[in-house]
Amino acid sequence: MKFKIFILFIFCSSFGFAQSYKARIENIQKDGFHKIQITPEVISAANDNLDFLRIQDKNKNEVPYVVFSDANRTSSLFENLEVISKARIKDSVSSFVINNYTFKNNGELALVISNSKINKYYNLSGSNDQKNWFGLVANQLLSDLNNGSGTVVKKIISFPLNNYKFLKLEFNDKNSLPVNLISVGYYKGEKTALKHIILKDFNYQIIENKEEKKTVISFKSNNFQKMNGVSFQIATKLYSRNAILYVNRTQRIKKQTKNFRQSISAFVVKSNSSNSFLFDGIFEKDFIIEIENNDNQPLTFSNIEVLQKPIYLISDLNATEKYEVIIDSTLTKPQYDLESFIKESNTDYLIASISNLKEVGIKQKNASEKPFWQSKAFMWFCIIFAVAIIGYFAIGLLKDMRKE
Repeated sequence: MKFKIFILFIFCSSFGFAQSYKARIENIQKDGFHKIQITPEVISAANDNLDFLRIQDKNKNEVPYVVFSDANRTSSLFENLEVISKARIKDSVSSFVINNYTFKNNGELALVISNSKINKYYNLSGSNDQKNWFGLVANQLLSDLNNGSGTVVKKIISFPLNNYKFLKLEFNDKNSLPVNLISVGYYKGEKTALKHIILKDFNYQIIENKEEKKTVISFKSNNFQKMNGVSFQIATKLYSRNAILYVNRTQRIKKQTKNFRQSISAFVVKSNSSNSFLFDGIFEKDFIIEIENNDNQPLTFSNIEVLQKPIYLISDLNATEKYEVIIDSTLTKPQYDLESFIKESNTDYLIASISNLKEVGIKQKNASEKPFWQSKAFMWFCIIFAVAIIGYFAIGLLKDMRKE
């Protein structure tokens, strides 16, 4: 009986999990390297895994590309900050005190971390005497710490503008070993502000929980989306409220499934502020933000936007060629020589775009003449054969279950 279940699982798996999409690359005006923004729809279709993505010319030849997630900063602008002290507290917290004297009034830190597959929650606080510390952000999630083209990754963390002389960065090590923080710094000099994409597919509903004195904002989308931030437009005057972003999770414990909420980001919405909050990307189709009102009247929202950090492909394209972007969930990460030559993305590259994303059906794949094993007849033979095998084992399973 176990053998039949295994065979049935293999057949179902082989016919149920592959995903395939394609889109066109347009606006190629002349030959040369082009910067191509990956649309939110492409990221969703790829399940937030760009290893599935390929560029192909009209002859189905692969065209090399390089991926950049931040097109407005370069390593040449990076300036180190002095880390005054490092400490490990009771095997549960890694603490780093940073000299903030030359860095005042900046709202971002750049962390250089050795590659890791560990996710970390962190807190950031400020002080003028290294004795009294005041919170800036709490329980922020740092993830995606693996750089495929090098041994270290640079991550940007955001926080409110401040005048503290010292900053303290603390990583939560309760559930995993510490990450290797190599250096801390910031991007110096003029740079173009990173413009985030507004995700149009999210709808939100605002509910006032009077018993708990909270505003609960529920966000929903038809598809999973990569999110890197939220932005609030608030009509209320003179306010300062704590807020937490949650996602729903399930956990399997002793053959029982339990639902719980996981805190992803904590921040403060306040007047005289931009009220745009960035966090390390999450891939979800729904989430919740709770805002603590205490004894104040609920906030009045003019608009709320969900943000996505732009991601770009850089590739050498010809104006006379036709290109497609292919998404195939059976593919693995490509290895291109181009990665050794394209190290930054703020060069004035030509601009191209991705359009007309659609799921690839069997008819589209087999439109031209192909060998018998790629023909419709062979496809239907496989389908009928699979259905017959599945039906055979299903009947066998029912008989075995009746006997038992």
